[in-house]
Amino acid sequence: MITVSAARATRRRHELRRQRGRGDALRLARRIAAALNASDNNAGDYGFFWITAVTTDGSIVVANSYGLAYIPDGMELPNKVYLASADHAIPVDEIARCATYPVLAVQAWAAFHDMTLRAVIGTAEQLASSDPGVAKIVLEPDDIPESGKMTGRSRLEVVDPSAAAQLADTTDQRLLDLLPPAPVDVNPPGDERHMLWFELMKPMTSTATGREAAHLRAFRAYAAHSQEIALHQAHTATDAAVQRVAVADWLYWQYVTGLLDRALAAAC
Repeated sequence: MITVSAARATRRRHELRRQRGRGDALRLARRIAAALNASDNNAGDYGFFWITAVTTDGSIVVANSYGLAYIPDGMELPNKVYLASADHAIPVDEIARCATYPVLAVQAWAAFHDMTLRAVIGTAEQLASSDPGVAKIVLEPDDIPESGKMTGRSRLEVVDPSAAAQLADTTDQRLLDLLPPAPVDVNPPGDERHMLWFELMKPMTSTATGREAAHLRAFRAYAAHSQEIALHQAHTATDAAVQRVAVADWLYWQYVTGLLDRALAAAC
């Protein structure tokens, strides 16, 4: 047996804990990446995919190739998992430059926060045309679960925590106080979301410079229309639970529309 000083033993214990923590973060990041690639989290929209990254200090950040601050309806992200394009600290023009390129988005997020990426995780196809400058962890088909359901924060909680908290504190009787007045036209707006979604997919078929701006313009149209539909649904709902969901949708799309407006203005 070799005797070591108490101070050195303490340092060694701390180092072992840090190593275990980094290993735990990498394992968690890999599980999150696998869940994001599950079939129920990937509707097959052209060019849509997620990238997951972990930093050397154990932070986990994710990004996808659609819009800004976009999270599909019903998806939750675990606590302390960051969405790169919804980071309020990063200037919106920097976020917009990485739109449609999630590997660039996680790199930019880490650089802005003065962090170092340890690994980037995705499928072989998702990582094939990128060089993240760090280890690539490739997910195999048998890594991906049948269900990618995760428990954590709703999309509104991820992108606009203050609005989510305000909604949670609002009673059913006061939900409409969070909304603008009902539209004068009592008829529901025509649902054009399918057509608008198709339009925002079109730029994803191109590799030309500038596709991100075209995609963001189309995504802005989709977000604004979704906000309009959610407003009508909230004002006409007769069930409190249904109304709360519609209000949450309106708040989410209001945030996304505003973010896209700022991004497109900065690009002009």
